[in-house]
Amino acid sequence: MEEERHAVMSETPPLAATIRQRADGHLKVAVSGEIDILSAPQLRVTLDEALSDGARMVEVDFSGAEFCDCYGLGVLLEARRRASERGTVLRLVSVTSPLVRRLLHQTGTAAALLGTSAH
Repeated sequence: MEEERHAVMSETPPLAATIRQRADGHLKVAVSGEIDILSAPQLRVTLDEALSDGARMVEVDFSGAEFCDCYGLGVLLEARRRASERGTVLRLVSVTSPLVRRLLHQTGTAAALLGTSAH
C-alpha cells in the first residue's frame, strides 16, 4: 500500500505546455492536462517564452487541456493583453473540453480568446 501512495505522489505534473515553431513562422503552444492554481504559473512561463519570440501569431492548442480554472483563465487573458501590446495575435484553438468551453462562455471570454472577436 505504501508503494501505491508513493507512485501517485511521483506522477508527472498535471500540465504540459510545449512550444512548436510552425512552417509559416507562427508558434503553436500545445497544452495538455489541467490548468489550476498550481500549474498556471508554468503556463505563464511558457506563454511568456512564446511571446518573446516575436512571432505575429501564437496559437494555444487546447485539444489536450482537460480543465482550466480562474487562475488559468487569468494567465490566458494576461498573455493575450501582452501579445496585443506587441502586435501579436494570441488565440486558443481546438478547445475540446466541455469544462473549458463552459468556462470561456460563462465568463464572456470566448470571443476574445478564441479569436472570434473583431480584433
